[in-house]
Amino acid sequence: MRATAQRDFSGTVLIADDHEVFRLGLVQLLRSSLKVKRFLQAETFSEVAGHLKDPELVLVIIDLGLDGMTSVKDLVRIRRQRSDLQLVVVSGSDAREDILQALWAGVHGYIVKTQHTDQLIDKLRYILSGEIYVPPILAEQPAPEAPQQRLTKKLSSRQHQVLKGLVEGKSNKEIAKGLNVAEGTVKMHLAALYRVLGATNRAHAAALGKQLIG
Repeated sequence: MRATAQRDFSGTVLIADDHEVFRLGLVQLLRSSLKVKRFLQAETFSEVAGHLKDPELVLVIIDLGLDGMTSVKDLVRIRRQRSDLQLVVVSGSDAREDILQALWAGVHGYIVKTQHTDQLIDKLRYILSGEIYVPPILAEQPAPEAPQQRLTKKLSSRQHQVLKGLVEGKSNKEIAKGLNVAEGTVKMHLAALYRVLGATNRAHAAALGKQLIG
C-alpha cells in the first residue's frame, strides 16, 4: 500500500457499529487525524438505511456484525442505493470468507479492527484517495479452491491476459499494445471481466484479480 497525501476532508461520515465505545473512539480519531467535521452514527442496520438518505454522506464505515445485518447482500444494497459512497468494512473478523464476500459485494476496503490507530488512518486515507484496500492477511491464509477462484476457469486465455495486465496497473492502450490487439478489443474483454468477477469498477476488478491470479 503506497502512502497518499493528506487532504482536507469534506462531507459526512457514517460510523455503523453496535459498540458505542468503538464508535465514539473512531469519531475522535477521524476528527483529529482526517479533520472530519460531521458524523452520523448507527448501531443497527435499519438506522444505516435511514442515514443513506443524507445527501452530504460520502463515507460509510460499517461492522459486519451490525445488528440487523443478515448477509453480505446488505452491503450490496448499500452500494446499489448509494453508488456514490465509499463503503468500508471495519470488522473484528479476519476470516478469508468474510473478506472475500465483502470484496465481492463491492466495498472499497476491508480493515481488521486489530490494526493500530495510525495504521487504520493510513488505510482510510488510501481508500479515500480512490484505491481499493485488500488486507495482506488474505494472501497469508490458506486458499482452498473457492467459488470465486473457480471463476477464473470461466475466463478465456485472452481474458486472463487482459486481467493480468489490469492487475499490473497497465492502461488499456498498454494492454492492447502488449497483446497486439485493438484498444476496443481490450475494452470488450474488460466489460466481460467485470461481469464475471462482479466488479464495480476498474480498481475493484484489479484488486479481485490480484487475489485470483496472484
